[in-house]
Amino acid sequence: MNGSQTSQPAGAVYPPAPTAPPSALVTDGRYNFGTYDGPIPTINPLDAGARRIFDRPRRFARNLRLKEWEAFQLGDDDWFVLGAVYNAKSVGLLQVLAVNKHEETITRWETKVPAPTLAVAHGLLGTSSRGRVGEFRIDIGNHLERGRLTVDAAHPGKRGLPAMGLHVRGDCGPDDAANLVVVHPFSDDRALYSHKVMMPMTGSLVIGGQQVGFAEDRGFLVLDDHHGDYPRPLRYDWVTGLRRNDLGQVEGFNLTANQIRDPAVNNENALWIGNRLHRLPPVAVERPDGPWGRWLIRDHDGAVDVVFHPAVRSTMHVGPGKILAAYYAPYGWYEGTLNGDGVTLKVDGFFGVGEQKRITV
Repeated sequence: MNGSQTSQPAGAVYPPAPTAPPSALVTDGRYNFGTYDGPIPTINPLDAGARRIFDRPRRFARNLRLKEWEAFQLGDDDWFVLGAVYNAKSVGLLQVLAVNKHEETITRWETKVPAPTLAVAHGLLGTSSRGRVGEFRIDIGNHLERGRLTVDAAHPGKRGLPAMGLHVRGDCGPDDAANLVVVHPFSDDRALYSHKVMMPMTGSLVIGGQQVGFAEDRGFLVLDDHHGDYPRPLRYDWVTGLRRNDLGQVEGFNLTANQIRDPAVNNENALWIGNRLHRLPPVAVERPDGPWGRWLIRDHDGAVDVVFHPAVRSTMHVGPGKILAAYYAPYGWYEGTLNGDGVTLKVDGFFGVGEQKRITV
């Protein structure tokens, strides 16, 4: 079912509409807090709080706290792929995870690397995020000024792991997609920057020498750019799902419950239908049956009522008793309803991923 017009639930309060972006994430040492409808040209989080450009101790300390990654979610009716170039400062990570939706299996190409060997872009206009270890490589090409995003990844395979080749292009010009860019405060001088776009995609996924994706006119791609100066411990819940509808439009959603101040105004909750973006209220996530059971994602007034059913398990814990990091990231199916401002999206049969994350390092 495609998105349909509706009236918003009684009592529901939606965040303000996005506005035009500033020229930089930080100006004169201060974050430009807000929600924006296009790319911020200069992503300069290390300038926050700095009295001078060469205030090295302050910049060094802030850099160690920053969690920075550029990630993507992509696929078609049969496959869902998540990948990232991830810099946690204590360690770096390259990963491509491919989920066969119908067989409910996952294949993982991933490796931890020294953080300085990765490059996470600081801005999405003519840049790239990339990493390479031997013959395993990921390169995300950011060309939002031209309305496109590319992902190229390859792994030679080893010890039972098949070779992988991923080469796709997403179209994110104004006729194809809408941007959601947030600069939201944890405190007066600590912020979350995130840029998300859902867009149509074309390309190929080759596993073990066999092309398995992607079906023509069914591909989708999510850009997920992220620089967060999180408090410790870092905690958040996140779910996303998407598809191409019967008209070929990309439909999807992003729902997050995190540590942001004033989430009624500052949240990154939204639904996409084609090149239109509709904001959603703050949500809470409940897991009455634990991380592998149902996830109930709801807001206070009935605008969001979604159930996530994990089908494929994925975890990454660090330290004895998960003391340093506890990370659950299952893949699975959704059901329920999202009521944006004037639009309803039924998400029954959508596939996607969820995260329950706590990090103390």
